[in-house]
Amino acid sequence: MKKIIYYSRITLFIVYLIGLFLLIDKLFTIRPFGLIFFIVSLIYSFVMILTILSKKKSYFNAISYNILSIGVYLYTVLLCYITLTSSKLTVMNNDIYYKNNFILMIILLLGLILYTIELNKEED
Repeated sequence: MKKIIYYSRITLFIVYLIGLFLLIDKLFTIRPFGLIFFIVSLIYSFVMILTILSKKKSYFNAISYNILSIGVYLYTVLLCYITLTSSKLTVMNNDIYYKNNFILMIILLLGLILYTIELNKEED
């Protein structure tokens, strides 16, 4: 079970990066939260690549960490899907909706970054 969740997290991380790439033009229309979300996402992506390359057992064994990461990836992909399927005018009219989602994602990503650092300290 741990193996399935761990490899699902890694697979969905790639989908998350694709979704983030597709959101770039939309992110800069919602200022300043879109830009902050993009910067935090880049930091998070860098940290995730380091965790994948480190191959530490603490990341493999932390089921809650992997499930939370999967949830963040799916939420980002869903947000990307909603953004890409609606017209540009709809995105501009729903500015508050996107600001709230980006604030939520910023908080989640910062929490995951801190959790990653804590898991890294555990194994050292």
